[in-house]
Amino acid sequence: MKTIITAGCSLLLSACLCEAVLVTYSFNLSNGDETSFPADVQPTGGTVSEMTRGSGLTPVSAGGSFNSSGWTLDGARDTSDYYTFTITPSANYLMTLTRLELDERRSGTGIRNWQIYSSMDNYVTALGTFSVLDDTSTRVDQGVNLVAFTGLSSPISFRIYGYNAEAAGGTWRIDNVELSGSLTAVPEASTWVAGLGLSLGMLGTYLRKYRK
Repeated sequence: MKTIITAGCSLLLSACLCEAVLVTYSFNLSNGDETSFPADVQPTGGTVSEMTRGSGLTPVSAGGSFNSSGWTLDGARDTSDYYTFTITPSANYLMTLTRLELDERRSGTGIRNWQIYSSMDNYVTALGTFSVLDDTSTRVDQGVNLVAFTGLSSPISFRIYGYNAEAAGGTWRIDNVELSGSLTAVPEASTWVAGLGLSLGMLGTYLRKYRK
């Protein structure tokens, strides 16, 4: 019976990349003011876009990060002021996303609040809201656990909005952005049917022998 189960599983289940960090933007060797910047590597079973900015922001140099000024002074987000990237599962892959986190640092007149949104609901509801201390320290591993981002076959975009800046020239930079989860290959229908038929056939053979 163990042989049958093993054979069936190997045919019916495809290779699964265990939950791990899928995407990292470490911004190594960046000037900070690039129009866009690539992830360290592309994930197996998917592709990820370069990190970019919303149209309301101005690139500002800051080595080893992704930096901007022009953040709104208002106490709520401006829909043009954000950092963004998109992850897309490959054909015949399903994607589960579990956590998004990053390091961040403001200048002395930078933002005091930021939020994470996603295209899952067209950027309507914040996945997380954060307050920034009135200092210029780097805060590490800030982020959210992602709920209901399972079994996805379509692209998902994330936007990281900053707001409530103390001056228009104040900057806010991000670094070490990490998206965790898994990408799982899904067999085509013909493979599932063939695997099921073989498993059932082996099970029938086993039962006939057992009855004898």
